[in-house]
Amino acid sequence: MNGHCVSHTPVAPRTSPGITFPRLIAPCLVMASGLLHAGSFEGASHYSGMAYAADGGALRYREEHWLFREQGTLTRLVLYRCPSGQPFARKWLHYPDQPWAPDFTFEDARDGYQEGATRLPGAWRVYVRQRADAPTESADLPARPDTVVDAGFDAFVQSHWAALTQPEGVRAAFVVPGRLGYLDLKLKPLASSHGDSRQFRLGLDSFLGVIAPSVQLTYANADHRLEEFAGISNIRDERGHRQRVEIRFPLDAVGPAPARAEVESAARLPLSSHCPP
Repeated sequence: MNGHCVSHTPVAPRTSPGITFPRLIAPCLVMASGLLHAGSFEGASHYSGMAYAADGGALRYREEHWLFREQGTLTRLVLYRCPSGQPFARKWLHYPDQPWAPDFTFEDARDGYQEGATRLPGAWRVYVRQRADAPTESADLPARPDTVVDAGFDAFVQSHWAALTQPEGVRAAFVVPGRLGYLDLKLKPLASSHGDSRQFRLGLDSFLGVIAPSVQLTYANADHRLEEFAGISNIRDERGHRQRVEIRFPLDAVGPAPARAEVESAARLPLSSHCPP
């Protein structure tokens, strides 16, 4: 994954026929130390999102994104911060070709949760560790033409913008490392969309989608920028439970394109083991 890796000691996976965990992280290089590769660097964008509790409006966490091109390849670094500002989780995404299917690694220092996905020839290798003292599980998933991975979903929406004007919407196979599998999802436009924004509902592509929790996404019509996410977050609360949030990405939280030193500084920041009350 071109240097984007998790910083844990290799352990034997519990379920990974024919795979040893050291093979899973063997490509990890200098990114774990917070250093970028030598060579060209071009900042692309820097912005933040604020995640509020859906039931009370309290700020639950903040996510800060840096996008840049390193040796011509798009990379994303995300820090997840406590309401008080300390970073507690970090994610790296590397986009070698398809913008909606990046390799990624994620680590939450509060409980040691880790997950990730790496593209292989004809497959995706995924792994998950539920907490610091748990075994790491991994599996190989056969590649699918409609595969979407993690934050690549934003690029998937933008790339299928015209198709999303149709009532039937579009389908995607979303890689879920925590389940060591796929979820078949459908993204459909909502009638509540108005002139400045378009809203979409993301849910299971089956009869269960009628009763299962769904996600609502709001995009700006002008530049197809994500404005709000409302649904179950992939960032768990302090007790390790999934939480329903509203994540807002306001225009005033968009900064200038980052410099190399800024990205390296964010990559080196230590992660906090808890968020203060």
